Amino acid sequence: MNWKLIRIIDTYLGIPLLLALSLARRFGRHPASPSVGVKRILLIKFWGIGNIFMIIPSILALRKAYPDAILDFLTLESNRQALEISGAADTIVTIDTGTIPRFISTWQRAVSRLKHNDYDIIVDFEQFARFSALVANQVGAREIIGFATRGQHRSYLYTHAIPYDNTIHITRSFFALSTAAGTANIPFPTEISLPGIEGLQKRGREILAESGIGADEVCVVMHVGTSDNFRERRWLPERYAALADLLTSRFQVRVIFTGLAEESFLIREVFRHLRAQEAVADLSGRLQFDDYFALVAATDLVISADTAAVHLASALDIPVVGLYGPNTPTLYGPWGSNGIAVYPQFDCSPCITNFNAKLHTCRHPAGRGACMRAIEVEDVFTAIQQHYFSPTAPCRLKKLGGD
Repeated sequence: MNWKLIRIIDTYLGIPLLLALSLARRFGRHPASPSVGVKRILLIKFWGIGNIFMIIPSILALRKAYPDAILDFLTLESNRQALEISGAADTIVTIDTGTIPRFISTWQRAVSRLKHNDYDIIVDFEQFARFSALVANQVGAREIIGFATRGQHRSYLYTHAIPYDNTIHITRSFFALSTAAGTANIPFPTEISLPGIEGLQKRGREILAESGIGADEVCVVMHVGTSDNFRERRWLPERYAALADLLTSRFQVRVIFTGLAEESFLIREVFRHLRAQEAVADLSGRLQFDDYFALVAATDLVISADTAAVHLASALDIPVVGLYGPNTPTLYGPWGSNGIAVYPQFDCSPCITNFNAKLHTCRHPAGRGACMRAIEVEDVFTAIQQHYFSPTAPCRLKKLGGD
């Protein structure tokens, strides 16, 4: 199913459905505190692989607060591998959006399976989708916690609606939901330890070796493209090429270009503009998610527009440069200790927000993508040089003698 069609259906059918269901519920319900006798928790997040990793700090807090509780996760089938690698859930249940009939059948099967689990708490991590609130209500729990996002009318079915704060990073917004679920005495984790990280790094080093990159060489992964979701977030292929040429010539690094198979045409365009092709490799469309995650775990620096690559690197605390235009890094920027964002911050940006369900029309007089075109190669190169490569860089790369 086309993601825009899903969002349009969610917008125009979701509001009346939620209103009808909220009227049908008992009025004035005052459930018991979730901190008493919690045995099973359901977490819901459908859209955005990057979001899955930004929820991990909240999951760590829930694990600490309820060490004996079972944590189940309801998500999309396309997110299954990411969740399995993250080790975030005890059980993963998915809905497949490949076709409308498959979506409907897997939705109903998921609800039928989950509603028998007698959940104490459901935490809905969706920022604006009404569908997740509907599913949470179908499954049912003593406590249902989710965002009250302005203009989205999605909080009618929650027992605890937490006001969505558009001024803090999404990791912190997600953490506010876990706090409402009973983790108030647990601080936001400053370090994340993912299971099997040593095995991931070993596999990543194997991928680097297969690409002709030595163990002592500095490797930069450039993720070109942003899938079909919000193509306006893409940076120009010729600028990735120019940046790669600068990095390889000035610092003798090696570069790997990555992207989805359907975006390989973007990497082909990058190669048309490259001068030093012998210093780069193209792995676009060649890596399954587990291998891509392993590559990120073993690389020295990731450069990407606003997409999941930024958040994978952040979760692994890999140095990452995020390029932003239609969205704001205040909400979705790198969140590890080694990340920076490049953001022109036009007056009309951000134009894709959780208040407009990320459905927007570009209002800039220069046309769609003007904000990403405003990011110049020299600006990105200078930021990288100052932050990662210079002798006094605050996050000097480890292979160059940094901490």
